[in-house]
Amino acid sequence: MIKKYLSLFFIVFLSVHIYGNDMLQRVEPLFWWTGMQQQELQLMLYGKEISTAKVSVKYPGVKLLRTELTDNPNYQFVYLQIGKRTKPGEMQLKIKQGDDIQYYKYELKHREPNSAYRETFTAADAVYLIMPDRFVNGNPDNDSVPGYHQGVNRMDPGKRHGGDLEGIISKIPYLADLGITTIWTTPVFDNNDVQYSYHHYGCSDYYKVDPRLGTNEDYRRLSTEAKNHGIKMILDVVPNHCSSAHWWLKDLPAKDWFNRWDTFTSSNYRMMAWTDPHAAESDLHRLTHGWFAPNMPDFNLQNKFLFDYLRQVYVFWIEYGNVAGLRIDTYPYNDIRTAARFIREIRKEYPKMNIVGECWMNTAQEIAYYQSGNNNKDGFDSQMQSVMDFPLGVVFRQAFNEEEGWNSGMARLYMHYALDFAYPNPNLLMNFLDNHDVDRYSLAVERDVRKYKMALAMLLTTRGYPQIYYGTEIMLDGISGNYEGHRFNFPGGWKEDERDAFSVEGRTAEENDIFNYLKTLLHYRKNNPVLHQGKMKHFIPENGVYVYFRYLDDKSVMVVANNNEKESVVSLERYSEMLAGKISARDIVANKDISLKEYLSIPAKTVLILEL
Repeated sequence: MIKKYLSLFFIVFLSVHIYGNDMLQRVEPLFWWTGMQQQELQLMLYGKEISTAKVSVKYPGVKLLRTELTDNPNYQFVYLQIGKRTKPGEMQLKIKQGDDIQYYKYELKHREPNSAYRETFTAADAVYLIMPDRFVNGNPDNDSVPGYHQGVNRMDPGKRHGGDLEGIISKIPYLADLGITTIWTTPVFDNNDVQYSYHHYGCSDYYKVDPRLGTNEDYRRLSTEAKNHGIKMILDVVPNHCSSAHWWLKDLPAKDWFNRWDTFTSSNYRMMAWTDPHAAESDLHRLTHGWFAPNMPDFNLQNKFLFDYLRQVYVFWIEYGNVAGLRIDTYPYNDIRTAARFIREIRKEYPKMNIVGECWMNTAQEIAYYQSGNNNKDGFDSQMQSVMDFPLGVVFRQAFNEEEGWNSGMARLYMHYALDFAYPNPNLLMNFLDNHDVDRYSLAVERDVRKYKMALAMLLTTRGYPQIYYGTEIMLDGISGNYEGHRFNFPGGWKEDERDAFSVEGRTAEENDIFNYLKTLLHYRKNNPVLHQGKMKHFIPENGVYVYFRYLDDKSVMVVANNNEKESVVSLERYSEMLAGKISARDIVANKDISLKEYLSIPAKTVLILEL
């Protein structure tokens, strides 16, 4: 397989193909806006021998700053200044090449008021992660598209299954009803790879939604429909690599556009090299310059033209798609200081925007290094306000399956949260049970509904904010050990499905039980700032019972987890520092009042959430 990808890559890498006969074949970005915080705009011009052309522009408030060339004569990078008072309209580029002249109309759009300071996601949000190809097929007509290698084959877990943006749009009311406030989709950009294109973590055109998922306008409709239901959008950003199917590979913009090796060389995937005080430079080089996969050419963000190009790509989609936040894929595979500068440049345009990073490490100390504001001793600041709590995901997979001990069971959760000293802001940690890269949580607890509910209860009441993977609300099944096993279709997302798990009638009794449980928790959390901003105080677990409190101003929530296979009776005297003056509480799941006298009884394998 690797040899096949290598052969394909190096054939296209060394070949040159120019589209059409016109002097100018591409201009990117497709259009831009007036009133941006950053006035400089890079235009990438592509066409045969375009480097020999003289480019000029005449438009009120627009100034040509400079033109830049690379070692490929088919590219020219034009830098413009769009003044603060420039009005929207069509400016005209004049491209003169010898005796030939070509005019190109370039649109400057009106920017929405207060766009730079748009609403972003916060610790108050509950994020729902969707892999579009596996969620809902809303438009079967785009399942197969001429010129694209893969159509739909639902019998093969590694092929495309047909889910699309139209499908997500159709389920926005469902997500709002569930209590979701933010959607994160895996990437939706064009990806015309020969194989495994369904996840879209390689891109073949940054200014185009893959037509098998929909259109650019469909993404705008998705964002608008979500906003109408009080739901924000997070855009998945991949600054480390693109796809070997990208049109650049037919005619490289510059020899140093990608990190290149004599033969295929993968990353060593050892991200801890960044925090390792003893790390060898050669290991860091292999981590950052090696390719993530044979069909994913590794970007060289030291190339200033590429850096500017990619920065503008994501600013374009934030602006065009009304995006509220970013999730950064594979952050430590980049040169992290360049990655930090990349994010800092985006946040100059959107100063209040929150960004969450994928830094897949094994310890809290390593992950904390990547949360902005951590005052690292080497001076590094990632510019990411939020990071994903991968170690907590591991703890959730262990704690409910073990016998209680000094370092097992509920003690794992206690010990994990005891390391929160490492984080500048624990409330902006993204917590999750599973996602598209790890086994479904249903497998981790062997479909034990009691354990599953315990994990959901603690996921939604601990510090940080929850990420729910599509299908978690029905305990969707999976297969362990491979990516495709984590990415099953949502039942009812296809018209030929035997049942529709998006409806009460289409769900099993067990699925409805879990759906309603999660819905109750999500809506309770949504309306309670104590679970967004509140401090956390916990008590060392004893006899398989773990107790923690979230508190803010005059409001407190007590969480009591009994991990035993039998009922536990707990003396409340130990928790008097948090219970002083409290005589009763509201069980938010059972929706009933309970007495807080001397003792509290907790059923086996149960979490009580008590509003004091």
